[in-house]
Amino acid sequence: MRSHFALLVVLLSLLASGTALAAGDVQTHPAATDFVVGDRSAVNETPTNGTTIQITPRANGDAHWNVSMDFSLHDENETEAFKRLGRDFKQGDSSVGFSAETFREIAKREQAETGREMKIRSVNRDYTVSNETGMLTLSFIWTNFTRVNGDKIYLGDAFLLDDGESTWFRSLSANQNLFIHSPDEYEIQNSNFGHNNGTITLSGPMTIRSPTGGGRFIRVTYAEDSRPVEQSTPLLAYIAGFVILVGIVGAGVYAFTQRDRDGPGTDSEHTDEEPIPSTTPDTDPEPEDDEPNLELLSDEERVEHLLKRNGGRMKQATIVKETNWSNAKVSQLLSAMSDSDRIDKLRIGRENLITLPGEDVTDFDDE
Repeated sequence: MRSHFALLVVLLSLLASGTALAAGDVQTHPAATDFVVGDRSAVNETPTNGTTIQITPRANGDAHWNVSMDFSLHDENETEAFKRLGRDFKQGDSSVGFSAETFREIAKREQAETGREMKIRSVNRDYTVSNETGMLTLSFIWTNFTRVNGDKIYLGDAFLLDDGESTWFRSLSANQNLFIHSPDEYEIQNSNFGHNNGTITLSGPMTIRSPTGGGRFIRVTYAEDSRPVEQSTPLLAYIAGFVILVGIVGAGVYAFTQRDRDGPGTDSEHTDEEPIPSTTPDTDPEPEDDEPNLELLSDEERVEHLLKRNGGRMKQATIVKETNWSNAKVSQLLSAMSDSDRIDKLRIGRENLITLPGEDVTDFDDE
């Protein structure tokens, strides 16, 4: 039991030192840096399940990164040791696990290489323990990671160094996996690797070369999704239909019982009376709220106005139609509003349902 505890401590110490070395290499000699999370020899000889890297580009050129490493925990001592180190990692202890500083150093170099301003922001460090497995997770937004030109997004140049002569992401070792997901409302137009439903999956061990290195390198071109939207009836639509049906049946039963109670043979107080004239002036009621001048609204305020006018929820495609904006502009705007908690996005089939925060979507009818 003590040997397992010591082994885990040694492993995480090696991970910390290996990551610190990588960050130093980026500063001194970026072209010779391999992207390695932790010490490979240590990983191969210890009870680790592997490293997972997930990259999700966005329509505005930013990309969301999620890097995680998980470990097998065999007893209570190993579990408690991992929890203590996990708490230190979550609180930002740079000596534990992998650090966002590694990526900040790479982003500085890539900013000079690509000419695009790059930052590492919205950094989140966390750990979890579940089913005898511990996981360290680092997530962040890498701004301007991709190049955007019109309705196209180009991913790949942020991996290259020295005008394409080399790459800092050289390899994936055993038990390391890379997933590159497609942005919302975009599809892969061209890629050096195959994909499954818009996600490129690379698994180690494998070498990733630069364009001049004679091998395959990471390059993807995305275009706005031009495929027709599939007509589907999600579960929420069935629930909404059932609720409406119950309401109609209930109204019919009520009307039938009222007719039997007030029909022929009963004493109705107003059967032979003249209708009471209305005292309400014959004028159209004033609207409660005047329609705002759309030209004076910001893009975000216009989206919120549309949502309020449509019961607090709309399909993303309907927002594109109502505003006459491009798909790329709407996708970028909604992603930014979602990040600032001004709206919520819910994926339904191949469409996004956009709602105001806290809006109940159980009665959403997918027309």
